[in-house]
Amino acid sequence: MALIATLLIYLAAWKAQRRWPHPLTNPVGLAVAALVLLVATTGYPLERYRYETLPLVWLLKPAVVALGWVAWRERGRLAGRLRPFLAGLAAGTLTSLIFTPLLARWLGAPPELQKALAIKSVTSAVAVDLAPRLGVNAELAVPLIILAGILGAMLGPWIMDRARAHDPLARGTALGTASHGIGTARAAEEGPLALAASGAAMAAAGLVTALLAPPVFALLGLSGG
Repeated sequence: MALIATLLIYLAAWKAQRRWPHPLTNPVGLAVAALVLLVATTGYPLERYRYETLPLVWLLKPAVVALGWVAWRERGRLAGRLRPFLAGLAAGTLTSLIFTPLLARWLGAPPELQKALAIKSVTSAVAVDLAPRLGVNAELAVPLIILAGILGAMLGPWIMDRARAHDPLARGTALGTASHGIGTARAAEEGPLALAASGAAMAAAGLVTALLAPPVFALLGLSGG
């Protein structure tokens, strides 16, 4: 029942986005909001919902393989522009790791929230394993990561349009680095090069974050507990 409801709600959200194209009508964002409201108002057991939608979770595995195939197919164009790709990846990852927690600190956020925000550029699957190793509350980090993905997919292309950033490699790298899987799904609408760059950036951002988070946390005084 939950699986069918999820698919129908996403289909309705997808049709709404096609009829009223706007950053705020992103189908993932609309579907998530509708499902949260539905579960909250009906009292549907969350554990039961998770169990009944496990096939969707399983489909993430072949989806990742498909992203690898797209990146391999576009490897020539990616390799030919490796420097701008790496520059975009570094800028996005370091912004998340350093400037996001600093901004949160300036706004008065506690250290626990600062650390959770710092790793928002990794996928939720990676965060579940990475967070405990970094002393980050995974239950706090994962919702923030999902929110970052939704907001990036909704507003990222709109912001890049206003900034006149039309290059598919740049757009894909930005979406994959900042918004991981949900952003990569949005990058698929930008073309094969954007999709390949986004998938590669999503994977690389997780690796870079895992390697750099410990020294960055120590530098920012966030390495404790």
